[in-house]
Order: sequence, then C-alpha cells, then structure tokens
Amino acid sequence: MPRTLAVQNQIRSTTSGIEYDDTLTLALAEDLVNESFLTDPTQVSGTLVMDMNFVRTALRDIKGDTPDFNWFDPTASTAGLITLSGARLALSSLETFTGSDGDEDQTPDYSSTIFITQNADLETTIGELDVALASVSGSAAGEIQKRKLIRSGSQLPANTTIDLSSPDSGWTADGDNIVFSSAGDFVEDVSVFYNGVLQLPGSGSGDDNDIYFVATPDQLAFEFIIKENDIVQVWKFPPGA
Repeated sequence: MPRTLAVQNQIRSTTSGIEYDDTLTLALAEDLVNESFLTDPTQVSGTLVMDMNFVRTALRDIKGDTPDFNWFDPTASTAGLITLSGARLALSSLETFTGSDGDEDQTPDYSSTIFITQNADLETTIGELDVALASVSGSAAGEIQKRKLIRSGSQLPANTTIDLSSPDSGWTADGDNIVFSSAGDFVEDVSVFYNGVLQLPGSGSGDDNDIYFVATPDQLAFEFIIKENDIVQVWKFPPGA
C-alpha cells in the first residue's frame, strides 16, 4: 500500500502541476536526496516529479526564460524553436553552398589550383587569391608587366625549369611578378627576350621552339644552355593586347 500511494502521488503531482519547478540547480539532478519518497511515502515530491522538474529546467535553459516558454501558458510562443529537421536542412544547405561533401568533410576540393593550394582552408585560400590578384593587377589594368633575370651562377643546362618568382640561387631577379594561367596564355600574352633577342615560345617541349611553357603560374624552360651573365627578360601583356 505505501508503495502504491507513492506512485499515485508521483503521477498526480507530475500531471497536475503540483510542485512544478523549472528553476532547479541541474548539478543536483543525480542527488540521492531526491528519493525521499522511499523513506516517506506520504510525500508528494519523489524521483519522477523531481526528474520532470529537472527536464523542465533544462528545457528552459535551452529555450530561455519563462516569458518565452512557460509550462502553464497555453498560448506560449514556440516560433523561435528550431526543430531537428530544420537544423538538418540548414546544415545541408550550408554544405551545398560551400561545396562540402558532408558533415565530416574538412578539406575543400578546388577545381583549379593555379594560385591556391589544394585542400587549404578558405581563410588561407582567400589570402592566396588576394596575393595573386595583387600580382596581376597591373596586367588587368592594361600595363605590361616586366621581369628580369640575370644568370649569376654557372651555366644552366638546356630544358631546365626556371621559376620566375623564385629562381634558384644561380639567378639575380627583379621586377614584376609574372603569372600565366595556361600554356595558351604563355604563348599568346608572354614575350621572352634572351640577351635582347625575342624568343619563339612553345606550349611544351615537343614544339621544339626557343622557349616553352612548363607549368603555372610562372615556370618555363629554354631549349638551349643559358650561360653565366646571360640576361632573360619576360614581358606579360594584358589579355587581348
């Protein structure tokens, strides 16, 4: 009988609102003192009641104070609540917008990496793009970009790749940063002078021209040996000039 009375009291208090409280200290949720009905079955407060009140308190903390979400208010506004399906839809939309492959995708896959690093985060990538845009702004504004390299080291073997922006220690370089986005861009918009003589460009070594495109953004190679004190000048013209 005492046990039955305790259960009845728990159900009555939980469903009727007796002893309603949503201001509990959640740190006490597992405190054994809340099981007082085990020793005094006449008490209304018991484990089920307290557990429900702890749930109420937790929900209030998540949603906000009682004016926004009151257990006794039949017209309480829940417009600000976000459903699980709504949250899932928002995440899916964000993944689609950013090109993410899923919840755990942390490495962007870029379709082109002329100026940027594959799989780099967006913050790094935007920085790389900013630097690249600054380097080509002169060309975009209609100016001819010019870079000069002087061979200060020993002779350079034929077909050796030359990186215009950061050549090896055997070069002295100055001038603008030259950027070409493709072999076609190199052939159409870039002029290379070797000791003042204009060179015939090629899209690759198979063209058997004086100089040829190797890779973006600024790598090229000569078909012949470059000697000490030789001068290489590279001009990049605006598109369509």
